[in-house]
Amino acid sequence: MNGFRRVISNTIISFLGQGVNWISTLLLTFAYGHFLGAFKFGELYFAIAFVSLIGVPVSYGYDTQAIRDVAQKPDKAPGYFSNLLLIRLSTWFILYAVVLLASWLLGYSPEVRVLVAICGFDLLCNALASTCASLHYAFERTLFPVVGNILEKGLSALLGILLLRSGAGVQLMALVLVGGSLVNGVWQAAWLFRQIVAKFAIDLALIRTIVRTNIPFLINGVLLVGYTTIDTVLLALVTNDAVVGWYGAAMRITGMMSFIPSIVITYIMFPIFSKLSLASDADLKLAVEKSVNFLLFCGIPIATGMIVAAPNIIRFLYERNEFAPSILVLQIAAPSVVFVYINYALTYTILSKKQDRKLPMTSAIALVFNLGLNLILILLYQHIGAAIASTLTEVLVCCIFLVLIPRHLLPFGSLRVALKALIASLVMALAILLLHTLHIFITIPIAMLVYVGVSVLIGVIPREDYQAVYRAIRRKAQPTSSPGTNDLPETPQLSYNPDALLDVELATTMRLPAMRLQSMQPSTDGLTENPQSPYCTDVLLEDGLATTTKLPAIRPQSMQQTSLTPQRQIVPVSEECTSNNGGKVE
Repeated sequence: MNGFRRVISNTIISFLGQGVNWISTLLLTFAYGHFLGAFKFGELYFAIAFVSLIGVPVSYGYDTQAIRDVAQKPDKAPGYFSNLLLIRLSTWFILYAVVLLASWLLGYSPEVRVLVAICGFDLLCNALASTCASLHYAFERTLFPVVGNILEKGLSALLGILLLRSGAGVQLMALVLVGGSLVNGVWQAAWLFRQIVAKFAIDLALIRTIVRTNIPFLINGVLLVGYTTIDTVLLALVTNDAVVGWYGAAMRITGMMSFIPSIVITYIMFPIFSKLSLASDADLKLAVEKSVNFLLFCGIPIATGMIVAAPNIIRFLYERNEFAPSILVLQIAAPSVVFVYINYALTYTILSKKQDRKLPMTSAIALVFNLGLNLILILLYQHIGAAIASTLTEVLVCCIFLVLIPRHLLPFGSLRVALKALIASLVMALAILLLHTLHIFITIPIAMLVYVGVSVLIGVIPREDYQAVYRAIRRKAQPTSSPGTNDLPETPQLSYNPDALLDVELATTMRLPAMRLQSMQPSTDGLTENPQSPYCTDVLLEDGLATTTKLPAIRPQSMQQTSLTPQRQIVPVSEECTSNNGGKVE
């Protein structure tokens, strides 16, 4: 159970950290809406999307590759760190010049060009942080990236809110985001150097391997970021910054919800998927199905809640009436959350099997589909049309993945979970409608309790999954320890029998103990059959692979000895005996 307990521990740490990050992002979003307004917020949202679109070769693909390869071969970590940094830094210098030139050629305003230049440095800082985080996650050390993200989001929110209250502008807010990313990168690098010996040596062979292997990731990244950000660029070209602000306000909320699959799949389960893909497809399918079950359990009520409570959410976060058009955008984009969750799991299932070439084809189809829809719908319905195109694109991607993934890996058992989660979510939606006049901080907790209660009643998650999680957490909180000799019940031994002890030791231990020569006196009537086997302590199942039994100390019983010549006998000496008796078996 050690592996499962590690997964549960990492998941809990990640969700606690992400809870802090989510609250920080929520507060900063609230401050953006309150102090900046739709127009200025639209400028910042566009600058971030524009830099992300051009900066794909810096940010995309390398982390996934590093997590997979280092998880399978940990000795690659030092080489990956130094050479990935070199690749990303070199690529950034080239693309940063391209970003500045493109923003000037496209005729953006001076204020937007300054925002683009600042966000370019944020891209570099994020590259440093993500390189370190990928290696931490490969070693399943979740704590350091989580704390780094807390520092980034927490400091950004704190300084941002204070500066906005003091009348700061949107450009200063972009600088705050850069500072938060830099703190995150420095923190993670400092702890990474304590875990591995960083070798800042250029390995041309490794660089060629990384770049060549990353080509499918890079192509997929360009296409993926293309179909997820092209709508913002088209809106900016066809409409104005206020419309971009309406659209960005709603899409920022749906984007905030992506932290769940990002934690569960990208950084926790993907290393597990990668290892299982080398061992057993049956175990891989089970891991994928359990992951999809959890994502459906979380994603369906989130999407339902955003549809029903969209007016309350927008009014609470952005306050100003100028953000009212964002309500319909949020309701249309909300169903995409469920498909994004599923796509995360299916994407990393494909990556774990090293079928990377399937991803660019999927993203290319999605880009063509999304671009065609946006060209039509944005001209007709502006921000509403962009939201429709975004949701339909995620549905298309999910359908493509279901066709591409081998049938024996498809999580068909998750259909039952999806249906039951939908039923529980509809009951929750009814509760939200009945309580819509109350404050959102009252409505949401009640809705969550209703959903969880109905889920337990109808069994959304199988009972054995609850029990497995409970056992893992309990074992984590109360680690098993070897019982002391005083806790052992009295077990009568009619005679000391070294042969029987040797047989039991060999039969119950997967690894042979150390052997030591020792003198002993046989009984007067010789070595007889042992009428009762020694008392054994609990048997612990470690990782579901091997059964190990710890033999207790044997209580010495009185026995008759003779003056016969001592006979040399080989007796195994366990670690417990060595520690208690100085290496001698009583």
